[in-house]
Amino acid sequence: MKVFSKKILVSSVGLIMMGGCFSQMIWADEGHVLPVIKTKAEADPQGFADGKLAEKTKLGILGERKVVDTPYTVTEYTKELIEQQQAATVGQILKNDASIRITSNQGHLNENFKIRGFDVNHEDMNYNGFYGMAPYGRVPTEFLETVTVLKGPNALVAGVPPTGSVGAVVIANSKRADKDRTQVSAMYEDGGYYKSGFDFSRRFGESKEFGVRVNGVYGDGEHIIEGMEDRHASGALAADYTTDKLKINFDSYAIREDRKGGSPAMIAMGPDVKNKYGSVDHILAAPKGGLNYFPHLSGNTDSKFAGLSGEYAFTPDLKAYAGVGYAEKEYAGHLFGTRMIVGKEDGTATSQYYRVGANEKNTAANAGIESKFNTGAIKHTVGLRTDYLKRKVNQHEGRGAAQVDFETNIYNPSSQGNMPLTKPNIVPLADNEYTSYSLTDQLSVLDDKLQLILGLRYQDIDTRNLVNKTNYNEDKVSPSLGIVVKPFGEDLSLYASYVEGLTEGSTVNNVNDVNDKVTFAPFKTKQYEFGTKYQKGSWLNTLALYQIEKPGVMTVSIPKDANGKTQQTTDGVETRSRGVEWAFSGKVLEDLSLMGGVAYTDAEYTKGKAKISGKDEDVSGKKIYGVPEWTATLGLDYAVPFVDGLSVNTRASYVGEQYTNNRNTLELPDFTIWDVGARYKTKVGGVDTTFLANVDNVTNKKYWEGIFNPDYVVVGGARTYKVGVTFDF
Repeated sequence: MKVFSKKILVSSVGLIMMGGCFSQMIWADEGHVLPVIKTKAEADPQGFADGKLAEKTKLGILGERKVVDTPYTVTEYTKELIEQQQAATVGQILKNDASIRITSNQGHLNENFKIRGFDVNHEDMNYNGFYGMAPYGRVPTEFLETVTVLKGPNALVAGVPPTGSVGAVVIANSKRADKDRTQVSAMYEDGGYYKSGFDFSRRFGESKEFGVRVNGVYGDGEHIIEGMEDRHASGALAADYTTDKLKINFDSYAIREDRKGGSPAMIAMGPDVKNKYGSVDHILAAPKGGLNYFPHLSGNTDSKFAGLSGEYAFTPDLKAYAGVGYAEKEYAGHLFGTRMIVGKEDGTATSQYYRVGANEKNTAANAGIESKFNTGAIKHTVGLRTDYLKRKVNQHEGRGAAQVDFETNIYNPSSQGNMPLTKPNIVPLADNEYTSYSLTDQLSVLDDKLQLILGLRYQDIDTRNLVNKTNYNEDKVSPSLGIVVKPFGEDLSLYASYVEGLTEGSTVNNVNDVNDKVTFAPFKTKQYEFGTKYQKGSWLNTLALYQIEKPGVMTVSIPKDANGKTQQTTDGVETRSRGVEWAFSGKVLEDLSLMGGVAYTDAEYTKGKAKISGKDEDVSGKKIYGVPEWTATLGLDYAVPFVDGLSVNTRASYVGEQYTNNRNTLELPDFTIWDVGARYKTKVGGVDTTFLANVDNVTNKKYWEGIFNPDYVVVGGARTYKVGVTFDF
């Protein structure tokens, strides 16, 4: 196995200093950005599921709310879950949710999801409450305190996602200097990948008003699939000045991801996807998860940002806040497009990929005011806020560098396919601005037994497609209504809500598409939700029924046309997703806790036409591809009573059948994956020490995990061993 030069050790330290050269906006009232100084006991609340789930969550202009008082389905995963599961990215955290499907390849540098039947793309990951500020591709966990998942579209809380995601708002919340700590850690993964890091924070001053938190991680070695080597280096710095009235924050980070010697793959099967050998009309057996189909590829991503924000409390019931920031991201080499088309029953396939590149520069700012007052017996919390985001994106021209085609087999990969030597031409792609104004009133009466949320967001979208020389300017007012009722005390709530999402018209970004680089008009999405939440001691149960209605686009495979195009994306489509979700967590016994959920999702097209075998055909009533009807997860954690500090755990994940295309002609089989783990807390030389061991896919099951694009399925990951140790001084 090849090993990268250890010169990166010097670079990884430098990354921490580099972060201060860039800026990113953090809103003072979101994502644990401006903490109140707490004691150790207060800083680490029990929450639910032994602290893996938070009791409260930050929701933008709505501020901090208890989960049981929120009229939406919301979950906040904590640092305890991240550390215990050794989750390296946000995508690995979201595997705990039964209703979330990962649609990109196992170990891909870009993480994409389907939630409630709709896409959530990596470019729409939300950082501390704002779009455009998360690192490119995927969000690592070393500088995160929590990850919040707010199901469905929600323009009131988050605004317009830049690339049109409506399935959920996924918010990565950064760490703050909440207490003094000195932590070092190390992890080793089978194949030869190792990672080490540190996390240091201190509070200073007579009243502990100054705080600083610094963390960094370096990882290197063979990873995910055979022969593919990854190198990861990151550094983050958070500083704050916090008093009873004034709060000021500075945040920055820098991340570098390098990959060589491989790439995950997408594999196409079906009668409408053909190569020179022909096509297969059914789903073949899945190959081993660790196979490397592209051993000559390399690529990298680079993300940097920092920001300054502040908040001032004029009185206990009146405060103002503002923030400003800047982010830069880029990628180069090979990151996506590793496609294979199967033409024979024995797995014989053709394959292709391109060399690509892009960079973007994002600027954001906000300002707002919040006031609390009473009108008789009614309590009000009124918020007024404005947000601004500007994205300037440059991207490879056309398909990027010269296409590489070669023959291979999904069960016995070829060693062909060298990386194109020619670098792609990078040209301006988009120059977009998003401006919005929000007004909310949170009302409550009868000691909060009846709560009402009223909200409006005016959003203006100004988009310029610099490739096709087209632009549009659209504006829309998105209303929101939520109600929470507690008729039987504090532990049980009944809720209902109506929210809208405004989605920027998507731009087709696929060189094989007839409408490549075409930008469609914005879409308005509606969600209706009803549910109940019950909390008691360590237990939290949420039962939700919802319906989402969304206009959108459809992508279908077509026979290769005169220009070599093999798919077509069109608008004028309407979709609807209906579902029921039950999430639960709590202690069954004193030493046994559980966390899990069951989801039923019925996602279908209510209007639309697809080109099938060269003819237009109505697809109304067809299921949306890549959305299984039934999914479930169950995690158990057992504290072994006769060995102090030892806990063992397991997680089972079930995914039902899912269609591979909009025509509903092929269906992936269902599967169940088992993960196991253990942790042991003790003292070594007087130092608090935690040993960790995790095995993902313990049975090494071969399976198709999901669908990326119509007819393109992704291979499930192989069995993976991880061991780690953490020292808290």
